[in-house]
Amino acid sequence: MAASRLALISKKIIKPSSPTPLSHRIKKHSIFDQLNPCSYMSFGMFFPKQYNPTLSVDPTHISTVLEASLSRALTSYYPLAGTIRDDGLHVECNDVGAKFLQVKIDCPMSEINHSSTEAEDIVFPKDLPWTPSKENLVVAQLNHFNCGGIAIGLCVSHKIVDGSSMTNFINHWSTMARNPSALIPSFQFVGGSIFPPLSSPIAEAILQSKTRGNHPCISNKYFFSRSKINSLKAMIAAESETKSSSIDPSSVEAASAFVYKCIASNSTRPSIFTQSVNLRPIMKKWLPEEFQGNASFLFMAPEIADPADIKLHRLISELRKEKEMYWETKNLMSTMLEKVKSLQNHLERDHNDEIDVYKCTSLSKFNFRDIDFGWGGPRRICLGSVPINKKIFLMDSQNGDGIEVLLSLKQEDMSALETNSNLLEFASPSLAL
Repeated sequence: MAASRLALISKKIIKPSSPTPLSHRIKKHSIFDQLNPCSYMSFGMFFPKQYNPTLSVDPTHISTVLEASLSRALTSYYPLAGTIRDDGLHVECNDVGAKFLQVKIDCPMSEINHSSTEAEDIVFPKDLPWTPSKENLVVAQLNHFNCGGIAIGLCVSHKIVDGSSMTNFINHWSTMARNPSALIPSFQFVGGSIFPPLSSPIAEAILQSKTRGNHPCISNKYFFSRSKINSLKAMIAAESETKSSSIDPSSVEAASAFVYKCIASNSTRPSIFTQSVNLRPIMKKWLPEEFQGNASFLFMAPEIADPADIKLHRLISELRKEKEMYWETKNLMSTMLEKVKSLQNHLERDHNDEIDVYKCTSLSKFNFRDIDFGWGGPRRICLGSVPINKKIFLMDSQNGDGIEVLLSLKQEDMSALETNSNLLEFASPSLAL
């Protein structure tokens, strides 16, 4: 969709409703913050008028509600209103605030092709998703369609929060919008004091490996219906029963492993499958209940030399063993440091085209369905285009009838995948609403 159909209405800076105390002025990075790139995660929410009939027809009222509630939300999530300092070790929580854009899109929402990430990108601040977050750490764009529907495109710095905390932030923001008199909770961003950062050379090497060589890539979406997911799980379980031990895969395990195998089958290089895992259940004995921030880490399956040797039940089993190791370790920092060094080596080899490292993130089971700014939940949620090669995202569909997979690959790899008969047996290109 042409950007010429978009017109800027207003641009504001939203500061926290209450100033951040001096005692909270400096937020030190944790190892998890340190290993995440300083780039914006993107999250789009669509609210069609026909599915959200209580949505106001007054654009000024909608923006007033969102701006006021965002201000209150930033009081609790105060590092998101701050500035990342050049030393790479801390955030100055100086209340510079978030950027809030309001635009008008001269078309009905029905013209947005939700099977295309490029079409959905129009609801995000231009050229911002997944780019370095150097100024405001939160940038929101309120989009008014001429049919009366709205979309909210949100970009939040990955250096401060992961997918879990970003989802909590959005839910908190929507609660403030829905109930302006709600109490403003106090969250703790104390990861840096519990899990301190690594020595700079190791962290810098990993970040360079994570962020370089990401272009050019294209993003496509595939949908696994609940019935197809169940068939896939049954196939993997049956495969494992012929081996020494049986396995009952989860929906995310089945879909992510299967997609990885389909992509890797088009390459002759060795490969490694990695899965970003929320460590909060493992770390809850160290973290306060009110903790927010980054707490995800990459789990790695063993390297597979020949794509033909990828066995789904074995891959899932290996990732489960990795998770068990983290549950059982008595020194989490020591275990992570060992894994970080291994990750650094694999990412370097990936950059040199010696191996393919596939990076998977699941947003399944995240609390999206409670998002309600006062006019009902979003009909559609999207992540936009992701310019990161060999990246896989999984999300539950909004109506709960399956899993949507967002893939980002080089053009030639995506072209090969689009005709992969194994993939198309279980998944279909995502369709518009």
